[in-house]
Amino acid sequence: MRVGRWLGALGLVLAALGGMDRVGGEAPGPAGIRILVVRTEAEARDAIAAVRAGARFERLVRERSIGPERERGGYLGRIDPASLPPAARTALDKTKRGTLSPVFPTDEGFAVFQVLTIQEEEELEARARRAPEAQALLKRGTESGKAGDMEQAASLLQRATELDPDLADAHFNLAIVERRRGRLDAAIASMRRVIELYPEDFDAHMRLGSWLTEQGSHAEATRMYERAAALQMDSREAWLRLAQSYEAAGRARAAVSAYRRVIGLVDGDDPALSAALFRVAMQAGDGPMAVEAARKLLASRPGHEGFMALGEALLLNGEADAAILEYQKAVALAPASVAAHVALGSAYARLGRAEAAAERFLRAVELEPGNPIHYRSLARLYEGQGRLDLAIVALRDGLGAAAASAPPGLQADLREELSALYEKAGMAREAERERRRAKSLRP
Repeated sequence: MRVGRWLGALGLVLAALGGMDRVGGEAPGPAGIRILVVRTEAEARDAIAAVRAGARFERLVRERSIGPERERGGYLGRIDPASLPPAARTALDKTKRGTLSPVFPTDEGFAVFQVLTIQEEEELEARARRAPEAQALLKRGTESGKAGDMEQAASLLQRATELDPDLADAHFNLAIVERRRGRLDAAIASMRRVIELYPEDFDAHMRLGSWLTEQGSHAEATRMYERAAALQMDSREAWLRLAQSYEAAGRARAAVSAYRRVIGLVDGDDPALSAALFRVAMQAGDGPMAVEAARKLLASRPGHEGFMALGEALLLNGEADAAILEYQKAVALAPASVAAHVALGSAYARLGRAEAAAERFLRAVELEPGNPIHYRSLARLYEGQGRLDLAIVALRDGLGAAAASAPPGLQADLREELSALYEKAGMAREAERERRRAKSLRP
């Protein structure tokens, strides 16, 4: 939990506002102003458009400004116009309370003023007066949380945020407390407020990303991790979370880049990271990267699984002959591995070596006679050779194996394929029979 990492901004404002009395509902002297400074005139005009569309000026300052008092929402207090440079003074002279000034140039780029209303100034004054109490509540709430009294901590911290809505430490600690109380939505809401107040808070982005993932809001979680990785480019944890988030969202190509970044930040080889990179590279269809990752995995997977992975990657990369060599190694190391025989058979089939492929598929059938998928692979191989009689026999045997345990949907698929084979063979009656049987298996 945090205590006093940031001073309450309004404690600084009090000096600017103190000693000024209201007369007739209007403040004597200059009005309070906020400022946003950006590099280009186009950015300044875009900010004005965003405010007119409903965005809060102070939030835009925290997110975009390169000027003064960014963490305070650009609040400068009351400024004597005579003390300003000519361009700023001219812009301020044209601006009424509660409105934005025209864009004007500064040494850093271009700027916009927001002139506060009397009500806004009064709220700032009141908030400044409440700031000491809010800080005291923050301290007490934090101590209660550390002592394990989450109910009391939540009550005190909630009150602190009500007294000073910009007290980021109170929002942060309240988020932690709410999470420990099991109130995930409340924790997320409080941490969002921290990020609104301090857009460059790395820890807040990381925690919020984790909670959003837990909530199932994966797209927003990904955005949090993207921002965290941008804030700390050398953070292994941020890039790892981002890679995992991309992978969960099915964004395999982005995940490849993120996992590569993680690996670049780690000293030595990490088998778990290499496995993750291999996995997403295969999903992305990135053959070269899959091969690179699979070769690294060989050191940590000395058994047949390592050769299987490398064979799979080589096949994806269009290197079927090289893939066959790896699959042969896998079969030699694990002659009872059904997966190794099937993979080798598929590689042979890809190269048009039908007899060698059939031998592997038949071996898979011998090792796992109850799996109808092996019979289907064999039937498709025979069909490709024009050997419809053997294809029909293989698929019929597969249906016999499927009857014991295969789900109805798979059985229906197999019967439809058998129907198509009968049709090709000119056996119309048998084809119609299988179509009816397939239909009866569909919901």
